[in-house]
Amino acid sequence: MSSVFQEISNALSQLQVTRTHLVVAGIGLVVYLILYQLYLYPFVFSPLRHVPGPPLGHPIFGQSPTIINSESGIPQREWVKQYGPVVRCVGPVGFERLMFLRPEALHKILVKDWLEYPRPSFLRNILGLVTGYGLLTVTGDEHKQMRKAMNPAFSIPNLTAQTDMYYESISSLVKIISDEIDAQPKPEDGKEIQVYNWLSKVTLDIICETAFGYHSDSLHNPHNELAEAYEELLSLQSGPNIAKLIVSMLVPGVPKLLLSDFGYRHRDVLKSWKFLAEIPILLSAMHTIKRISSEMLQEKMNESLVSGAAELPEGDSELGGKKDIMSILVRARMREERAQVNKEFDGKESGAATGGVGGGYRMSDEAMMDQVLTFLGAGHETTSSGLAWTLWLLANDQESQRKLREEVLPVFKPQGQGMMGRPDYKTLKDLKWLDCVVMESLRVLPPVPLTVRMTKKAEVIDGVMVPKKTLLWIPIRVVNTWEVIWGPDAEDFRPSRWLDLPKNYHPAFSLLSFIAGPHACIGKTMAIVEMKAVLGALVAHFSFEPAYEGQKAKPAAAITMKPTDGMPLKVKKVVL
Repeated sequence: MSSVFQEISNALSQLQVTRTHLVVAGIGLVVYLILYQLYLYPFVFSPLRHVPGPPLGHPIFGQSPTIINSESGIPQREWVKQYGPVVRCVGPVGFERLMFLRPEALHKILVKDWLEYPRPSFLRNILGLVTGYGLLTVTGDEHKQMRKAMNPAFSIPNLTAQTDMYYESISSLVKIISDEIDAQPKPEDGKEIQVYNWLSKVTLDIICETAFGYHSDSLHNPHNELAEAYEELLSLQSGPNIAKLIVSMLVPGVPKLLLSDFGYRHRDVLKSWKFLAEIPILLSAMHTIKRISSEMLQEKMNESLVSGAAELPEGDSELGGKKDIMSILVRARMREERAQVNKEFDGKESGAATGGVGGGYRMSDEAMMDQVLTFLGAGHETTSSGLAWTLWLLANDQESQRKLREEVLPVFKPQGQGMMGRPDYKTLKDLKWLDCVVMESLRVLPPVPLTVRMTKKAEVIDGVMVPKKTLLWIPIRVVNTWEVIWGPDAEDFRPSRWLDLPKNYHPAFSLLSFIAGPHACIGKTMAIVEMKAVLGALVAHFSFEPAYEGQKAKPAAAITMKPTDGMPLKVKKVVL
């Protein structure tokens, strides 16, 4: 019996040794995998190891801390100056990114083979969370169909009809600023005003009115429900918060959870996690916006039925119905639904098989509601940031500001009874120096400084074999200020360059502020016209100077490059 116990004891002893070996081997494997990903792969095995670029940086996070803690686009611009138009950068845990600047490479990525270079899933999930699943996030055939359905709403005739809708909000802003200056002890000395905060309100009111016929009036009513919810979303936008969202979105199941009703109902559970403390605020704001979106969509559908505008041919209905974009989309969808029903009926009458409903694309209710978020995300903060940077640049270039005032004053000056002039679409388009100023501002300080794509398969780009699932930076701000295209003063604000463009200028790939290709901003013309209307009115009525000596611009390192300090400027009334 004792021999049996001895054998069992020996076996258990051997088993213990085996477990120890397994633990040691497991730890060794984990350490090796970490070292492989952090050091061996990037520097020994990666097919991209010979592509020029900055050193590793942080041993775990790579160059990410440098990017997050710097002004948007500046590290990348310095790397291009040092290493050339193809740059490799190592990010967190050894993952590589590539930048390409030459027009040929950008054409391949954004236009020729755009389906092979989609936005990475984590970016689509982040954009989907805060801007809905609209044109900014969908890809492939769905993107093609959605864009085709929305193109008519952004036609020149519709934009021409919408231009007059800007001026109620613009006139209100001019009066508010005038009243603030008049209330000073010495009005002639002007007042320091945080212009970004007011520009954010006026552009929100304009996009709400023109995109979905919603009267937010945040200029006078800061507690408007939609305005408050959207402001909460904007307040969360910062480099660290975006980094947290990226990490969260990489966890399987998290994107769907955050978008679900379950995630909203149990959002308070996340408040106890410091890392996720901002998520409940985001979910509450999103819930409010989606509820209001649903109400607006139902209202638009009822309006279209009552007015009968959807019964008319496309051109007639747009002239006779409401001119906001959502109303136009609703009428287009209802026409498509009727066309499909008629096709089915005609098929049955003739005894022919119809093969289901017609081949036209029908935007779902959910997709229509997501457009509200898309319009807000793409059409509000980018425009307000662009206007703020334009005023900043003009405040530091008094000659360009004087020249602009000289051009816009005749069309914006009071037209009797204190009413401001309201130049139409064509008049705004024909103001040459205004166009130069707006385009130069968008070039030097683009509201969106960077976007991202990912390779679906291994591809050769600009002579480099790029592995599958490699992140590609599209460095908008860097391309816009690349000395190879724009010359030695590429980083300077010089509006006159648009009167005589450099010989190397490429109309699609030397200015990427609105991207290029199928994913180019559908509202580009609308945004430019809106910027011109707001800027022209402000410069006609006020002069702008830096708020204090030595003032520096403070752009946020986030998805959009907005001022972090509210953009304080000294504002004075122009004596007409």
